[in-house]
Amino acid sequence: MSQVSYQVILVLGGFFVLLGIIFVLGNKREKKKYYNNILLTRRDIKEIITREHERFWLLAWQIGGRISLIVGIVLLIIGGILWYIHGIG
Repeated sequence: MSQVSYQVILVLGGFFVLLGIIFVLGNKREKKKYYNNILLTRRDIKEIITREHERFWLLAWQIGGRISLIVGIVLLIIGGILWYIHGIG
């Protein structure tokens, strides 16, 4: 593998980490906006009190962000190890 391949792995890892951070922060903003809405129904008030919501799209961004963070960190670690091994050898 050439050194450019390791750089591509590192760039992809950084991209996924950045994407994960954006998704997690966007999820927090979206949850805050949703729960601060004045037009809440009785079912919505129950969701606020118990924090068990039936809106799975609120969890989708959080789950996607965590998966993206994990993939990005793994890619950064693998790319860094390969770059280090290539530099030694």
